[in-house]
Amino acid sequence: MKKILLGFLMLMVLVGCGQQNDVNKKFKIGVLQWASHPALDDAHKGLVDGLDALGVLDDFEIDLKIADDDASNANMMVSQFVNDGVDLIYAIATPAAQSALSQTEGTEIPIIFNAVTDAVSAGLVESNENPGGRVSGVSDMAPIDIQLGLIKEFMPEVKSVGVLYNTSEDNSIHQIALIESLISNHGMTLNVQGIAAPGDIALATEHLVSSSDALYIITDNTVAAATAQVVSIANEVKVPVFMAESGQFDQGILATDSISYHGLGVQASKMVYAILIEGKSPSEIPVEISTSTELLVSEKVAHQLGIEIPDSILERADLR
Repeated sequence: MKKILLGFLMLMVLVGCGQQNDVNKKFKIGVLQWASHPALDDAHKGLVDGLDALGVLDDFEIDLKIADDDASNANMMVSQFVNDGVDLIYAIATPAAQSALSQTEGTEIPIIFNAVTDAVSAGLVESNENPGGRVSGVSDMAPIDIQLGLIKEFMPEVKSVGVLYNTSEDNSIHQIALIESLISNHGMTLNVQGIAAPGDIALATEHLVSSSDALYIITDNTVAAATAQVVSIANEVKVPVFMAESGQFDQGILATDSISYHGLGVQASKMVYAILIEGKSPSEIPVEISTSTELLVSEKVAHQLGIEIPDSILERADLR
């Protein structure tokens, strides 16, 4: 009888230890960030702050890897996540999400993306409403119609807008198509210059400013990372630069009516919570799009370029 009782007590201890281990288990999140620049950095910080606000940050181990704009780096990093047994991958930017999906084929690892403009055309989900697989996330689709309207409101005399884009970024190709469909509604024409690498930016910008009244930097990772270079070339000939997001605003941007990448990260944190804490599948979580924007205007840049800020913009802008 004593042996039976002792065996029973040992079994209870082992069960208790197992339960304690489950309670103390930390979920592993592999964060794959395509490049390091303010918008994408904010998307990562938003995830961390969001999990903190939900009161569960201590339940997670977050491993951040930055691919430095390199597909081979991204693929290798995802493979490391798989080998490390991560519970979820948080992929920031379209190329990162595409790499995460392709390199986890055959696994059940869920993926939440951020900073992806059009997840359907990027091959990440079947539709925004019904993702249909193990991938969902938040879109950084810029409110392009609003931003084109801002350019015209700011400078009614503007006739042509120049846009740079990386021809290998699906996000950028999608945005160019949208701009082409909307710009005539604002009484403007579009000048486009495609680039294949950062080294092409200077010459492409010089070409654009020679034929454009204003430049508009879309949510293109390659171009956004070179904002200071684009602004320097444009402002030298008094061509103002508007931008789709505010991460590089202090690098000489005149104005932006921007979404918040930090806010998108907070939205993504709720999806991560739903999957890892509540047990939902990404296929049950629709892709989200932010509709909230913040209008930022640089008084310093306006003064340098000799541009008067209209009263209609002064009434609602955050002046910097």
